[in-house]
Amino acid sequence: MILVIAEQREGKLNRASWEAIAAAQQLSGLRADGSAEAGGMPITVAVLGGTTGDVANDLASAGVAGVLVAEHPALEPYTPDAFVMALQGLIEERKPQLVVLAHTYQARDFAPMLAARLRKPLISDVTAIHGTGVEARFVRPMVQGKLAAEVKPTGDAPFFITFQIGSFRADAVRKGGAATVTEIAVTIDAAKLRQKPEAPFQEAKQAVDLSQAERIVAVGRGIKGQEHIALAEELAPALRAEVAASR
Repeated sequence: MILVIAEQREGKLNRASWEAIAAAQQLSGLRADGSAEAGGMPITVAVLGGTTGDVANDLASAGVAGVLVAEHPALEPYTPDAFVMALQGLIEERKPQLVVLAHTYQARDFAPMLAARLRKPLISDVTAIHGTGVEARFVRPMVQGKLAAEVKPTGDAPFFITFQIGSFRADAVRKGGAATVTEIAVTIDAAKLRQKPEAPFQEAKQAVDLSQAERIVAVGRGIKGQEHIALAEELAPALRAEVAASR
């Protein structure tokens, strides 16, 4: 079984989670027509938080076997200790062979701790997959992207894999029916939470998280002068896009 850890905040799903599901579908051996190869691995998606809203129902529309929902007051606001405690119990109970996450800031924070706690290998920032299932090999950048390594985890499952944002298309997720949504209980010892999170950073109103944008109108040297940026700003709403600039 492949377990995808989806990421949400205040009932809003991080778009990169759809990319992780698309990667898991390729990893499972799901064909383009939605059917699975012989011996293909089923996919389960887990989503955690204080309250998850309608996120689970959205995830259930993907071509997955089931969606697990874990709600607990200690899971929001996010702390790595709480997530590791909740997911360690979930993984030990469900025994997935592969655990898949998007390579977000949050996953970078808790996934290494979780893998270390379970003494399992973690391959991070993966950009491509060769093969399927536990025999798959994973491509990841090295030396600041100058080289690419092809890596295969060894030892006993589960193996933890994080996928670089943008390596798989969110709109490539194959939909299929409505997966069963199951609420699960998680155990979190509040006395062992070592972090006391502050209020989340508030971006300026004009700031945009480009990793979540579906379309981008980009400007660079070709725009010539600042007075021409207005053209891009007029085009962006027509395309339902965000405006961004190169360095």
